[in-house]
Amino acid sequence: METTIVKSWKREKIRSTQPFFVLDSRDFIQETYRKMGISHFYMLHKDPGLPLRAIPTGCIDFMFCYRGPGEMRSLVTGTVLSFTGDLLADETDIFGVRFMPGTNPNGLMLRLHDLIGDQLSLREFYPYDFDFDQLSMQTDFASRVRVFLNEYTALPARGRAPYGKEALFDAVCDMIYNSDGQIRVSELSTRTSYSQRYIRRIFQEEMGFSPKTFCSILRLQRAIEFINYGYDEKTADWISDLGFYDQSQCIRDFRKYTGMTPGQYKQLIKEGNYRGKAVYAHDKGLKVL
Repeated sequence: METTIVKSWKREKIRSTQPFFVLDSRDFIQETYRKMGISHFYMLHKDPGLPLRAIPTGCIDFMFCYRGPGEMRSLVTGTVLSFTGDLLADETDIFGVRFMPGTNPNGLMLRLHDLIGDQLSLREFYPYDFDFDQLSMQTDFASRVRVFLNEYTALPARGRAPYGKEALFDAVCDMIYNSDGQIRVSELSTRTSYSQRYIRRIFQEEMGFSPKTFCSILRLQRAIEFINYGYDEKTADWISDLGFYDQSQCIRDFRKYTGMTPGQYKQLIKEGNYRGKAVYAHDKGLKVL
């Protein structure tokens, strides 16, 4: 009989995940971080010619694709807004850094708006003295994490004017994230003392889509994690806890963003042994951080 895995639903344990990265890989390892706007690190190996599938996360990823000793392709990727199945088909060894939803990494000369559904060369938009060559020589997960952090922590912090548009955007992102996507724009307006129209405009400029869409993506991510880790209740028993109005809305949003229903997704991760493949480095006794 399969053992049910029950994970803590404390907020610090929640992150934006790409479950198909796990399912589409031969092996997958990850480790949470939650500092400097970084959510977690991951590394995967997959077969050549097999593309990665992706769902919306609201996040920017740095993806380092290793092709041989000292040969590495560096990409910065933005969130997709619907299910896609055509990422990095030619790559086999990928090390990734996922930033928190709505976070723009230090040193990056792009906005989240510029990256929606896109993959660009990271080197072209990173003017600072980041040692890509040193990172390209690393072969294991722990070394890649340590070298990346050594380089990233040396970058100047991203400056924000205390009363500027970017500061307002950051505050709104925090409110949405801390509510698990269960907050209305009217409440954001009350908390910040800015009009709903202004909040929508600033969010659109920075993120490339509305606060309402960001809330929907975070609710989807909560549902994904809820299903991933062994909760066996029927959909109707947990949808209200995750902020969905009713079961129809949950199924509609789930299908929009993943291309399938919650029930179909649950069956897929069971057949694909998601829990067995989504390995945390510390669970294997690897000292990464």
